[in-house]
Amino acid sequence: MYIPDRAQTRLNALLSGERYVCSGKSSPDAPDYKGAAEATAASDKEMLDLQTRANRVNQNTPWGSQSWTEDNGEWTQNTTLNPESQRALDAQLGLIGDRSELGGSMMNRAKDEFGEKMDWSKLSDVTGGAEARQRAEDAIYGRASSRLDPQWEQRTSETEAKLAAQGLRPGDPAYDKAMENLGRERTDAYQQATYGSIMGGGQEASRQYGLESTERNRQIAEEMQKRGFSLNEINALISGQQVGMPSMPGYNEAGRAAGVDYTGAAQNQYGAAQDAASAKNAAMQGLMSGAGTMAMMSDRRLKRNIKRIGSFKQHPLYLFQYVWGTWAVGVMADEVNKDAVTRLPNGYDMVDLTRVV
Repeated sequence: MYIPDRAQTRLNALLSGERYVCSGKSSPDAPDYKGAAEATAASDKEMLDLQTRANRVNQNTPWGSQSWTEDNGEWTQNTTLNPESQRALDAQLGLIGDRSELGGSMMNRAKDEFGEKMDWSKLSDVTGGAEARQRAEDAIYGRASSRLDPQWEQRTSETEAKLAAQGLRPGDPAYDKAMENLGRERTDAYQQATYGSIMGGGQEASRQYGLESTERNRQIAEEMQKRGFSLNEINALISGQQVGMPSMPGYNEAGRAAGVDYTGAAQNQYGAAQDAASAKNAAMQGLMSGAGTMAMMSDRRLKRNIKRIGSFKQHPLYLFQYVWGTWAVGVMADEVNKDAVTRLPNGYDMVDLTRVV
């Protein structure tokens, strides 16, 4: 039977699988996201295990070796020294042990030293230099007055003789004024000597206070050193050089590669299936829309070369040729629900496909 190309194309679309049922739009089944997530997690774990194994590198050095062992997923790092390094390590550990034991045996001495309170009465007192100040003032003033006394005695004698030679006697205004001036000069001289002794006394007091403080601090430091001498010896014994393990050379660790993204793959596959289903549905809807235009005239009396090709909403779907030669796809008016059928004035039936149920 000859079928024009356009109708053949529609027929091939409808016959591409089993009998096509146009009961509604088709869509692919949703992916198993839980299974995809579990598969992704399993793949990630596998890649992590591979990375872990890649980074468990066994190393050998002149001092020893480092290796890894695994037991049910539990990794153990093992360091083995060569005989020479092991012997040195044992010697160091033994020496540290002996030092610790010796230090422990000295603890009773340290307890005795720290058991008694500090005896501050044995230390020198810091007087502030008061006595030294007074001694310094007296000494400085005494030296000054020892020089001033004979000087002023001589000046007084010379002044009296000079005034007498001028015919002046005590009681004369000129005589009394000259002696008053001499007395004021003498007082000023001795006052300056007093000021000098005060300044010198202060300096001596400050110096003496510094000496006393330094001496007291020295005595305190010496007493504290005596009290902590045993403890310092213990610390010196137990704080010796510690044991050092030989270091292993570094290496570039393997980077972690991501596992297979099954979840993303499932999403992409589902998206592609959705796109394909959407395209197929759009094509079918376009096919049916085109068919609907010709199927308006759905009266069996107007059709020939009728061949069933599938179903449309539970009703038979046919490929046929109108009596005027046009090929189309559609239903029969006498096989669908009556409310979708309209009787035209010419006496033939028309079907509204949108109302078919």
